[in-house]
Amino acid sequence: MDRLYRPLAALLWIFATAASVYADGPGAYRPPARSALPPTISELSAIDAYNRGYAAIQRGDHSQALADASHDEKEKADAEHAARDSYKESLGHFKEAVRLDASMHEAYTYLGYANRKLGDYTKSLAAYQQALKINPDYPHAIEYQGQAFLGLNRLDEARFNYLRLYALNKGQAAKLLQAMRAWVAANKNKPIDGVDVSGFSEWVAQRSEATRDDVPSSSW
Repeated sequence: MDRLYRPLAALLWIFATAASVYADGPGAYRPPARSALPPTISELSAIDAYNRGYAAIQRGDHSQALADASHDEKEKADAEHAARDSYKESLGHFKEAVRLDASMHEAYTYLGYANRKLGDYTKSLAAYQQALKINPDYPHAIEYQGQAFLGLNRLDEARFNYLRLYALNKGQAAKLLQAMRAWVAANKNKPIDGVDVSGFSEWVAQRSEATRDDVPSSSW
């Protein structure tokens, strides 16, 4: 039986590594990790679940972009509904991925992303925390955790994530800084209890000036 399994595992390894094209963020392909041995059937099933989840994320992002660009109320509502359906679908796939491979920090990162898009910041932050427990310096999880902090007006934590990212990956830091600028633009004329909007706006402007030559990397 073992002699039959080895050729099969080697063949599956070839198929798994053939699709090594990355999209934004971690991308549609998760490299089999950390071992020179061929991945197990369970690991390959986790990769398949992850890729199904990533496809649903892409559909959700596409629908949300259509909603954001539309000036027709019905078209906007239909696109937003389609986006939510796709993000909800992705959750099941990513949950299956981490059930099969608990070390898949990329899937936890996308669980955080989808939950944030659905407005569930508690589950989003829990997923990012798990991703960073597995891989503490994973820049995509740090960036999108920072965006979740912005969504909750937890500006000191968002600022900390930016500074951490700036030391790790200046491109991803620039992406988070873009989100910070968008937050400032959306909130500059809104008093928020317990939040120093003016002070944060000045800090973002200073960081923007200091890092204006930094080039953002691909994100999602």
